[in-house]
Amino acid sequence: MNRGKVIHEGVLFGPYTGKFIPALEYEVIKAAKMESGYAWEIRDKFNRKTVGYIDPGMNPDPKLHWMAKINCPNKASEQNLIAFQLAGQIYYRVKEN
Repeated sequence: MNRGKVIHEGVLFGPYTGKFIPALEYEVIKAAKMESGYAWEIRDKFNRKTVGYIDPGMNPDPKLHWMAKINCPNKASEQNLIAFQLAGQIYYRVKEN
C-alpha cells in the first residue's frame, strides 16, 4: 500500500534486487523446500526456458530489497503494477487502476 504521494502511470521501479541463482541450482533449493517465496523467474531472451532466478533471500532487508515486499492484489481489477522482464532483470511499471 502506497502511503505517500500519488505515483503516476508509467513510472518504473527496479530492477528487482537479489542474488541470481542458476535454474539447476534453484531446483535443488526447491527440492529441499528452502525457497524464500520472493524469487522471480528469469527467462532466456526467446522466453523459451528458465535460466535462473533473482532471489533476495528468506528475510529480505526492507530497505535494500523493498520490491520483495510488494504484494499481489486480491482481485485483478485492483492491480496497479505490472511486472516485466527486460535484459534479464525484473521491473515493475505503474498502471492505472
